Amino acid sequence: MELTALILLPFFGGIAALFAGRWGRDAERWVAILALSLALLILISSFFSTGDGRWIALERFDWAPSLGVQVILAMDGLSGALLLVSLALGIVSVVVSWKITEYPGLLNAALLWTVAASNGVFLSFDLLVFAFFWELMLVPAFLLISVWGHGDREAAALKFLVFNAVAGLGLLAAVFYLGATGDRVTFDAFEVAERQIPHGVQVLLLLGFAGAFLVKLPVPPLHAWLPDAHTQAPTAGSILLAGLLLKTGAYGLFRFPPMLFPEGFATLAPFGLALGAFGSIYGALLACGQTDAKRLVAYTSVAHMSIVLMGICGGVYFSLMGAGVEMVAHAFSASALFLLIGALYDRTGTRDLRELGGLQQNAPRFAAAFAVFFSAALAMPGTANFLGEALVITGMFQVNWIFASITLISLVVSVVYATRLFKRVVFGTSRRTAALEDLTLREMGPIVLLAVATLLFGMLPQMLMGALEGAVEAALTSVTVP
Repeated sequence: MELTALILLPFFGGIAALFAGRWGRDAERWVAILALSLALLILISSFFSTGDGRWIALERFDWAPSLGVQVILAMDGLSGALLLVSLALGIVSVVVSWKITEYPGLLNAALLWTVAASNGVFLSFDLLVFAFFWELMLVPAFLLISVWGHGDREAAALKFLVFNAVAGLGLLAAVFYLGATGDRVTFDAFEVAERQIPHGVQVLLLLGFAGAFLVKLPVPPLHAWLPDAHTQAPTAGSILLAGLLLKTGAYGLFRFPPMLFPEGFATLAPFGLALGAFGSIYGALLACGQTDAKRLVAYTSVAHMSIVLMGICGGVYFSLMGAGVEMVAHAFSASALFLLIGALYDRTGTRDLRELGGLQQNAPRFAAAFAVFFSAALAMPGTANFLGEALVITGMFQVNWIFASITLISLVVSVVYATRLFKRVVFGTSRRTAALEDLTLREMGPIVLLAVATLLFGMLPQMLMGALEGAVEAALTSVTVP
């Protein structure tokens, strides 16, 4: 039942945090950390189990048998790595939100419910249950932006909700069709994968799935919700958006199209490659023109996740492995940058690059942390980001040298926006940072954790690549029913 616990612990921990304020000061925060820490310990212990074939853990039980609905939870190396990201970033989000005094119980509940729903997405192999968690995670994320955000937060939250909810309708329609058109009504993804679905129907159903995944990823022109959501969200909201919710879209594309619609996926993959190539350049160029630091990092996410899309659609070993590595690497590096920018905004009241600077003189820990994660944003050798993007580009040269070249150009453009941000924030002088408080020990803890993960997977690539091996092989070949 350990996989079930990875969903239920954050969910019920959120309910407990909602009412924990009456138990004492900061009780809701400690309850949230306790629930996530217990889930993390369960996850780590599951890695040492013998497993079943390529599955580290597998659970299956009926939920509504008369409707053909089961709870099928399965974890391999890919979902295990993303669950580790989910729980770690959940703890980081609680820590960075420590000083927020407005509805702290509801805040910590929303953070835990976002983690719980995302964990359900990473684990579910009953398609209806998957769709349930897919829609459920929009609710706490909407609350995070609309209640604790900045500026025009209600409009940003509504745009986020509308884009993702409307795109989710295509996913739901495709799931209902798949469940109802076999010999019996079932939403079991492993059983559905064995059905002989006509090629044209596969293409249509894949479009329903892909619409939801590409909006969440996101790639142009489906990305319009992302810059506003990131800009107006609180720091914890930006961390979970960049590090977690975007990864659910990438995970869905990696997992289900090759499994359920292999022929349709082969037909549409070239369009995905073209969309990813365009998005990598588009996101990088728009990042170069931003003066709001948060908005700049938001557009870099568009560029990096477009590279993930190219890796998935490339369909060869190196590109798929690179896409998996980049999912994890981007989760750590982008989350850290949003954390640092949020801490800087709390001290200065601005994210305008024209008003910031001088951190190397006034806040050396700040400057050192920015240096580490700018290196990751640049995909410097030694970081996990370099490993992911190098693998994708290697795979793309096997598939299409033109798309591979476009990806390389986007990396050159990334040098412009990353060095521009680094120069503006770390060097020069600014009236806003003359008496700036450096990073505190409470803030340094998450930063050190994210830095260690970014460098560890970059220096010891086989740690992550070995975990992803089974998922990559399954995407390349037929999936074995457990």
